[in-house]
Amino acid sequence: MNYDIKIDNAKEEKGTIDLHRLALIADSIRKVSEGALQIRLRGVSLTKGRKKISLKDALKVSLTSIKEGSTVLCLESEKFEKTLEPYQTDLFRLEAQQELPQHTPMTLFIKSFQDAMNENDEQDLLDKPLLRELKQLKNAFLNENETFIISNQNSVPELKLTKNDFKKIKVLEDEIPEPEPVILNGTVESLKYSKLKVQIKTEEGIVDGFLSDKLSSEDIAPFWGKEVTITGTAHFKPRGRSVIEIERVFEAGKGDEYFSKKPKSETVEQQLERQIREKGGNQLAEIMGKWPGDETDEEFEQMLKDL
Repeated sequence: MNYDIKIDNAKEEKGTIDLHRLALIADSIRKVSEGALQIRLRGVSLTKGRKKISLKDALKVSLTSIKEGSTVLCLESEKFEKTLEPYQTDLFRLEAQQELPQHTPMTLFIKSFQDAMNENDEQDLLDKPLLRELKQLKNAFLNENETFIISNQNSVPELKLTKNDFKKIKVLEDEIPEPEPVILNGTVESLKYSKLKVQIKTEEGIVDGFLSDKLSSEDIAPFWGKEVTITGTAHFKPRGRSVIEIERVFEAGKGDEYFSKKPKSETVEQQLERQIREKGGNQLAEIMGKWPGDETDEEFEQMLKDL
């Protein structure tokens, strides 16, 4: 399939592009599309350790030409139904990925930006590492007047990006906590969509998880339907959602039910409220009315730490 990236009001001469800028755009397409595909295959865009799934061929995007009319990069990429091996498509999350074989790396690149800038249910297909990669494309803009227009002859919604759009992406990324270690107690539910997907039933509800590279389906199969304690990493999504990367699983012991709570993420506002409660009083009032001012982000973070 063919795609165009048109740079309106480009700093360069029409029909030309600086090689450094071209490299930044190419790197962003590669990393964003890889993260978007991984989050569909595994539940998170970035995992620890060695990747089991080779995505080299699936993520191939070719530059076929550069046209004038501002600067227009002409790109080509294949659908995943042609590039992913059959065993890889078995990992798709059925509820969200019925159309994935018809996507390409470029459509995932476009969709990731659209999901980040629009408040919709598809934000479940974003996480903090992927949002960080989205922000990196900002470095390819040479001035405030440039607009990147990415299209595919109307077969996918056109994406328009300006440098100002990355502020919204940063806000969304800042609201999501960093991944954190977690211990969880509950009952292993049957796998529904993939041998790598697991659901743990806790007292507070169902927790979605997937097996890390340290484990295989054979490792967890004996525990299906049984009460277990798992250790791993909680990866957070927008709107307080999370998924657990399971690194160890063993039979629950006495007192392990203490760990049966679902991991929760906090918005920036919730973090401030919690810090006020923990330290007593409304110390936040000391800086209310004084910010935003001329402080840098680092100075404001230090003000919060000093509360």
